[in-house]
Amino acid sequence: LPARTVQIARSLLLQSAGSIPHNGGAHLSASALSSLDLLDIHKTKSSRAVKLIDLYYDSKAKLIQGLLNRLTSPSNTKSGTGAGENDDVSTRSFGSKFNAAAPDTATTAEEILSRIVLILQHDIILFPYQIFVLRKFSCHGNNADTDAVKVIMDSLPEFNVQVLQSKASHFLAAHLPLIRTKVKSVLKSIAGTTASALGQIRQSLYDKTDGVDCMKSLDANGVCTWDEAVAAIIDVRIVTHGTSLSQGTDTPRTAPSSSTSQQSQSSNRFSLWSALFSNTFSSLVHSLLTSAFHSVHTRVVSTLRNSLANAPPLTSILPHEAYRNTLRIATELDAALLKVSDDAHELLVHAEEREESERRLRQSLYVQTCEIMGRLLSELRRMLLITSNSDDVDGPATATKELIVGRLCHLMKFRLTSLATLLDPNSSPAVLASSMSTAAQGSGMAVGGGIGGVIGGKSGMITLLELRSAFDIADDDDDGLISFDEAMEAMSSAFSGTQFHGAAMVRDTLLLHSSSSSTATNASTSASKGATGIGESSSSGNSSPQNVTLSELALLSARGLRHDVSGPESALGTIQRSLDDIVSTCFGKWAKVVLGPQTVGMQTSMLEFVETARSVSEAEWKRRFDLAGNDIDGTKTVGHVSPHVVGYILSVASILNRSVCPSDALPPVPNTKYAVAMGISCDSGGFESIPNMMRTIRWALLVETLTRLSASLEEKTDDESEATLVDIGKFCTPAIIQLLSDVMFIKDMFFRRNCHGFPTEIAKIVDYDDEEEMEISKVEASKVVLEEMVNASSSQLAECTILNMDDTYHEIEETHQMSAMACDLYFSSLLGDDVSATAQSVLTGDGHLAPSQLGASSDSPALSHNPLPSSRRFVLLPIQSERSLNELQLRSKYGMDKKKQAEAREDTTAASAVRSGFGLLSSMFKKN
Repeated sequence: LPARTVQIARSLLLQSAGSIPHNGGAHLSASALSSLDLLDIHKTKSSRAVKLIDLYYDSKAKLIQGLLNRLTSPSNTKSGTGAGENDDVSTRSFGSKFNAAAPDTATTAEEILSRIVLILQHDIILFPYQIFVLRKFSCHGNNADTDAVKVIMDSLPEFNVQVLQSKASHFLAAHLPLIRTKVKSVLKSIAGTTASALGQIRQSLYDKTDGVDCMKSLDANGVCTWDEAVAAIIDVRIVTHGTSLSQGTDTPRTAPSSSTSQQSQSSNRFSLWSALFSNTFSSLVHSLLTSAFHSVHTRVVSTLRNSLANAPPLTSILPHEAYRNTLRIATELDAALLKVSDDAHELLVHAEEREESERRLRQSLYVQTCEIMGRLLSELRRMLLITSNSDDVDGPATATKELIVGRLCHLMKFRLTSLATLLDPNSSPAVLASSMSTAAQGSGMAVGGGIGGVIGGKSGMITLLELRSAFDIADDDDDGLISFDEAMEAMSSAFSGTQFHGAAMVRDTLLLHSSSSSTATNASTSASKGATGIGESSSSGNSSPQNVTLSELALLSARGLRHDVSGPESALGTIQRSLDDIVSTCFGKWAKVVLGPQTVGMQTSMLEFVETARSVSEAEWKRRFDLAGNDIDGTKTVGHVSPHVVGYILSVASILNRSVCPSDALPPVPNTKYAVAMGISCDSGGFESIPNMMRTIRWALLVETLTRLSASLEEKTDDESEATLVDIGKFCTPAIIQLLSDVMFIKDMFFRRNCHGFPTEIAKIVDYDDEEEMEISKVEASKVVLEEMVNASSSQLAECTILNMDDTYHEIEETHQMSAMACDLYFSSLLGDDVSATAQSVLTGDGHLAPSQLGASSDSPALSHNPLPSSRRFVLLPIQSERSLNELQLRSKYGMDKKKQAEAREDTTAASAVRSGFGLLSSMFKKN
């Protein structure tokens, strides 16, 4: 009988006393302790109290450990696994319920966590205070039954309050971190399926720890209040050592470890919610956001690589197909960012901590968005920088990649509407750090920890100027790029003296370390490698270089960098500037490749022109170019503009028409407000002045065409490393006139006729004139070459005494007008409509070229007809209509046919009725 009694008493201690109704758990626990004390034949008077306290808390430790085993390993809760012989009957039945409800992991986890919270509240804090300190408790809800309580407590020894406080505090200090760690792993797996389930669990746990109803229930035991029990049992200094109430490792990188108010009150009030779940959920949200953003990055890059791999050849790719594919990628990226943000906000379901939780979440979203965009921009840029073993570096395959990536970046600039919300300047760590610094100074405290933490009243964040200084030191060759190793050194130098680790920041944000828990995606290993850029390779065995730019580092270090509130150095402005750089680079390279064959032909013809001009006489030149018969009174006439110049510009116009679709001509933003929200600056022309896709492609072609035409006027000699102007000293006079006419035509087309202008930001080149290094744009450099050639040709012709320069310039102008008018239909798509007075003066009222301009009499018929300017610049695309649209059109047509048939039938019936009526009346008249 004593052995049976001891077994029953121990089983009672292994049960959750808080789950017994009517506050009967304290009565059963005290009865079990009394029985074990009375039946202990080896007890001593001095150790009775300490032995009973140790026995009580050891039993509760086994109870909690059993629940944690079932919580973390639901598949291992079969008999013999994770269930010890000391587990109580209710625990075993709960484990069976867990196995039966394995598919519903969220519900089961919520029940187990609620059970653990109940044990901590009642079995660890409230009931021990009633039994060991107050020595009174409720007997199954009957507070008046003091005799039963007195009998039980008289059999128990006196307990030392300090010993009890030390035991309970060390118990919580040992078990709270263990519970929090295991809870976090389970909640992370739950959140991987749905964020709403995690939000429901958070709401439930808050209600059962710090909720108003929970506090009322704990205070309604009739013996003591919850705050009295906590004050007597818990030593906050011992409990908070190593838990989330102090600065633990579970604090998320993107948020302070706890708010100022929580820290100031931590010594006055112990909260299970703060100790177990508050920062655990904040850290969990950060981990979930990290995994979610990694997954978004992986999917976007994987989809882009698949599109590049399946893209048709450069000559076969259709602009509307490229637009459709890149639009889909940009739209899916924007939707994925919004989905991550919405899922994260579903965790903010309880109103008590909504403000603090939302502040942390907005800051985490800000930092994570900066990091994913910096990583994605780095990936897109490095994807284009093939470290070449291939022969197709400047071939069609490269041009296809440049075209698709350029279109994608252009759409990302205007279609990622989620960035305006996620990158709200008020959510940046700098703004929050400033507000916390103000609050800390006002309260006389120093707040530390996390991003934006304030140490000694000063923020531990750096400015972009400090980061730029470290970057410039690492950038030895001044090309704006540094390797990953150099980036880690620069970041370590920039963040020295702060709480941030610059090298670790680069490794984490660029995913340079392999960790099995870094992401929680279902992407394949190859897709993950392709997304991170580590180990990636193309089909030709080429890998992209591992380097970063200053703008990318400014985004990747967002957790420790103070961005501007607005402007080009804000987070959104940095993204837009990086996208602009990629777009201009992509289409610049694409234009170079796509114009390659035409450029080779033009340069070959130009070399033949130079060789012929140097090798033939003036008479031979006139004979070859049909100028001999036009020599009147010894005046040298001007021939037409050289075919290789006009043909080259015509080919560029043709390429432009083949490379754009109607959607490219639409404004990229609907209004000015939209542009400002996206961080895009509008000049005096409003939102319509923002370059669309057609203008971007046209600019790239214009810059490349002008650059190649001006480069064809230069040549390199064996003893000179730099190109110089073509030496025209050996040219015959008609050849110099022809060269002057060609150069003036090029200059007139690109700097007068060109209505679209040139982009304001173009890649820079270096000029070493007068031994001084100057940065000058491609357009300006080409203009200088053209002007120098015009001056050289004019000076050479001025030495010819028999030549009237005024007449020559006039003839050159007429020749230019005739060439421009003959090709105006094609030039207008590339250069715009020529609305100058000079061009209009050569047209008669009916659109014909004036005969006087052709040197013919007024009676002569017009030799050419100027076509009307076309408002349509696109070939009809062979796009099949939607099936639903066809069905609607057929239904409409069928309905109209039925209506017409019904109307015709009614008309026929009415006519026949009239005819029959008149026939009846006539027969009646006949009968009469």
